Amino acid sequence: MHPNPKLRLNGKWLWPALTLLIATSWVGNLWYYEAMQLEKPVFLKHYMILYPNLNDGFELTYAENKSKGKKVTGIRIEELPELLFRIDPHPDTYTHQVLGKAYGEWRTEAAAQVERAPITVKEATVYYNDGPPEKVPIGEIRVVWDRQQSVLVMSSTSGSTNGNGQYSVNVTQPITLEQVDYSFSDRLGKMFELTMEGGGEPGPQLPLRMTAGDLLTFDYQWTVPDESPAAYEIYRTRILMTYKTEDGRTIHDRLPVNFNLYLSEKQMKRLVRAGGELP
Repeated sequence: MHPNPKLRLNGKWLWPALTLLIATSWVGNLWYYEAMQLEKPVFLKHYMILYPNLNDGFELTYAENKSKGKKVTGIRIEELPELLFRIDPHPDTYTHQVLGKAYGEWRTEAAAQVERAPITVKEATVYYNDGPPEKVPIGEIRVVWDRQQSVLVMSSTSGSTNGNGQYSVNVTQPITLEQVDYSFSDRLGKMFELTMEGGGEPGPQLPLRMTAGDLLTFDYQWTVPDESPAAYEIYRTRILMTYKTEDGRTIHDRLPVNFNLYLSEKQMKRLVRAGGELP
């Protein structure tokens, strides 16, 4: 039998076609890999109020490529040279990126206790494994040295990954609660909802007279849309209270609010496709 000439012709073009297909696929994969790389590390926006003399930690979160490109090696806050940062580059891992953490620690315990005027930090000097350092925006971090006065004692606290939480305190002496608010309320808008129960009444009217032993409970709910710019922001907000004691003192008190940042793989890819530019 003689081989079919059509088969010989097909065989002649089969391997070149396969080679072209493999090369095209390889080039496509390479293009996609390059397209999913950040040009340089990106720091998320942080909105916090920190109290160093109450042992509040200074924590920054950033995204960088898993393998290729610049890596964060150090951080300096010009307004707070006594802060030393420890870099933890791999707490959360994605396909092409990692979400790193930088933890600021005071050189000495005494340095955190020295009272000074409040400052607002909006930039950090970032050092890389390649190239010169540069100043990058990090949001708005207010650092306040304040000797907290309080007649409230924590009773219970809870928080969950779905954004809700609760904080309950006992009143140790008679007070008149005059005002309740929370920090960064102008930015948070509908993303944060706070409700209060005091003296056994839900949503009591202020001013509210409370006696020793009364329970004051705050319930809160975070609702941050995945598609919004706020999904790339980190908040450390506080419940702010103003109340008067029987001896005439006016006390400005505060309670912490739990906040959990979680970026999905989809959100990380959106950040990369935007060129690392936070909205």
